[in-house]
Amino acid sequence: MIRIDNINLPPDYTTEDIKKHIDKLLKHNEYTDLKIVRRSVDARKKDNVHYNVSAEVKLKGNEEKLVRFVNNKNVTLTKPKKYSFPYQFSEQYSKQFSEQLFDDSTEQKIGKKSESALSESKIYRPVIIGAGPAGYFAATVLAENGFRPVLFERGRAVEERKKDVETFWETGKLSPESNVSFGEGGAGTFSDGKLNTGNKDKDGIFKYINETFYRFGADESVTYDSKPHIGTDRLTTIIKNMRENIIKNGGEIHFESCLKDIEKCDDYYVLNLDVLKDPEDLELDAVKADIKHREIIEIKAREVILSIGHSARDTFKMLYEKGFLMEQKPFAIGLRIEHPRDMINAAQYGPKYKDLFPTADYKLTYHASNERAVFSFCMCPGGYVVNASSEEGCMTVNGMSESKRDSANSNSALVVNILPEDIPGDDPLDAVEFQRSLEKRFYEAGKGCIPLQRFEDFEKGVKTVQIGAFSPCIKGKFVLSELKSCLPEYAADAIIEGIRYFSSKIEDFDNGDALLSGIESRTSSPVRIIRNEKFEAPEHPGIYPCGEGAGYAGGITSAAADGIRCAEKLAEKILERCRS
Repeated sequence: MIRIDNINLPPDYTTEDIKKHIDKLLKHNEYTDLKIVRRSVDARKKDNVHYNVSAEVKLKGNEEKLVRFVNNKNVTLTKPKKYSFPYQFSEQYSKQFSEQLFDDSTEQKIGKKSESALSESKIYRPVIIGAGPAGYFAATVLAENGFRPVLFERGRAVEERKKDVETFWETGKLSPESNVSFGEGGAGTFSDGKLNTGNKDKDGIFKYINETFYRFGADESVTYDSKPHIGTDRLTTIIKNMRENIIKNGGEIHFESCLKDIEKCDDYYVLNLDVLKDPEDLELDAVKADIKHREIIEIKAREVILSIGHSARDTFKMLYEKGFLMEQKPFAIGLRIEHPRDMINAAQYGPKYKDLFPTADYKLTYHASNERAVFSFCMCPGGYVVNASSEEGCMTVNGMSESKRDSANSNSALVVNILPEDIPGDDPLDAVEFQRSLEKRFYEAGKGCIPLQRFEDFEKGVKTVQIGAFSPCIKGKFVLSELKSCLPEYAADAIIEGIRYFSSKIEDFDNGDALLSGIESRTSSPVRIIRNEKFEAPEHPGIYPCGEGAGYAGGITSAAADGIRCAEKLAEKILERCRS
């Protein structure tokens, strides 16, 4: 393949414009398979904002010879990195070990006390806990390669979860197991679906992840945009499609099934799950058929991927008590800030181009005088601030955008790094309690609603009594409040200083009417579950702490990649057992 970089294009470019540029560079040699591989907006010069595109083509002829002949630094030979899952549970093993690995006579029976969910065989089906990006990508690669995973998710399927979340935003009635943090798709389902990552794609796994999202319904632009995003409105369909694919390929998915305990028994584990029984199994009359009945069931497994998410605080506690090694890890806390979308567009693109490109984003960092790092996080162009609470009596917010990114405001978290000395106590779970204590303050400040304040009032430390030049774009109820006293002093001071500095990068960023809400406390997991070079918990071989909740990822793409890596290790271990 030949790669052509630095193709500069106007906002209304067409495929023909790309072809003309390539024809000129390649001296009109014939080529096929034109494909855009990267696209970004170059807004460094406000009088000439344009797209910068890279494309690949397949030449009809000697590509190496042509590249030497063209002699242009923007024309190079390339060998695209293509990820593929390295293990397959082949037909050979299926025939030889079918009764040992998958005993169809003892299929999983949720809610049946007398029957185990897995067979009493030598090798059990791999189990995955959690249906976020890490869990679903692990399940996808395992299912598509013959390993028939069984996945359990404490929350509900995305269709039901969406209704629960909308009910919460409208009424304030929280479903502790089905909300913005818990349920099919994970926390990222209600956070725009950003797929960018700061890590290098050494083996093509990030490209594979984006192409998988495209395969299940995302716009093709996620495969080449420098900052790809899906949109909350599209994610629900994509996640449903992923679920159906996992099931079609022999996997199982069970919702409303929360992990409560793990016990080591000889050379396997017994997992206790609190599950919602199917009303058909309860032998109730028609009047009572909608009554929910929960029951603890036992699941046997030798290999388990723990992709529990960064908000599974009860699960962290259980794992710690069971002897899983944990440590505190860096995280951040802060507030959401809202500005009019048009203001951010004009600042980033200039008045000439502000309406001609996709809604503008930004990425800002600052080192405050008190030695704290202040930075933007999870920026949502044309988006909403959302109530992302998952515990009664606690308030936390997040940001989300739909695919068109066309709400009136753009918002971002402005967060401050938390240091080990900020956490009272050395216990890893003390970091969780630190988060929770702040969330309680903000819950009280908003009387159960999202507390909101103008920046000018925040700086003065006085309660906002009237919204200024623009209204908030918020999903969930909000009240005008005072936020400064709810934050640690070092965090509030650093945020104020940061906002003032960011105004030198984005004009009017420190406008007194800019709206602040909080608390943004779930930037990442505050703990890390230790694992070894095999990705296993050292004291619990066969258990794979995975993804953002385990402390090994920070966003959809990195979590999905970690899920795939854990699936590789798990699959390798199963095949080793088969060969022995």
